[in-house]
Amino acid sequence: MRDTPVWIRMSARVIRALPFGRYRLMNLLCHRPIEAFIHLLDVTNAKMKFVCNSSDGIAREACFIGYYEPQETVLMRRLLRSGMCFVDVGANWGYFTLLGADLVGPTGRVISFEPHPTLYSLLQSNVSMNGLGCTTLPIALADSVGEMTLSGFDKHDGNWGVSQLLASPNSRRPQYQVQTGLLETLLDEAGIAEVDLLKIDIEGAEALVLPTITKGLSCARYKRILLELHPPALSERGTTGETLSRQLLDYGYQGWTIDHSPRAFKRAAYRFPLSPAEFLSPLDLSLSFGEWPHVLFLAPGIQPSW
Repeated sequence: MRDTPVWIRMSARVIRALPFGRYRLMNLLCHRPIEAFIHLLDVTNAKMKFVCNSSDGIAREACFIGYYEPQETVLMRRLLRSGMCFVDVGANWGYFTLLGADLVGPTGRVISFEPHPTLYSLLQSNVSMNGLGCTTLPIALADSVGEMTLSGFDKHDGNWGVSQLLASPNSRRPQYQVQTGLLETLLDEAGIAEVDLLKIDIEGAEALVLPTITKGLSCARYKRILLELHPPALSERGTTGETLSRQLLDYGYQGWTIDHSPRAFKRAAYRFPLSPAEFLSPLDLSLSFGEWPHVLFLAPGIQPSW
């Protein structure tokens, strides 16, 4: 596969210097299909490489803007250190897997779960291309071991991160039968006793996973949990983000809300945050989560490091 075309490298430099209109120009340049290429993931110290498909919004941002989800990127860079263990649930093509592997280094552990066959293939390619020892599993974490139907994504709609285990029949998107598993069992099998950072972004299936890890929560197996909640999908499963968050609080975890308001996103997109303190606030379940809630939880005894 070819390296990044010169015109894309030059365009990225121009886009990153713009005081406004970065995303508009980026999307305009990618309006027509571009043959996939290998690009450097600039937020990694070791300059990890990834296969960039410009049809995917995450890959576009990583290429042209230099990073994806700046708040979560800053948090990971603050929370993970050499020798730690990072578990990426809903890894997609591996943006956070590569970042996590870079941060924990060769003495750390990274285990990533991604059930979508296309994304899993990209994840494997990116891990292999960088010579990483990450464990990647094509398993959808859920509340049972077996098979479930995964609703995929439309390769042309710009968002490859919407695959989800179906709570009800849906014929609008491609569907796949995928293997399901239990997080705690799989961690046991991998020989992982403690997880320094558990990241979960699985489009509503957090409602299936979180109730299965109570044993680990009770002994603070998961030191830090970075959780993206999906209110509409949770509603289909008869629960809410507040209910799931309260479960974690009941085990003594401390919660912080990550500000993902349009204003906060624009600020972070045009000026990479210097500290998580810029976008974190104590979790208050009496307030509405909003449309796209991201929450950080720290286990009992783990002190904030920002």
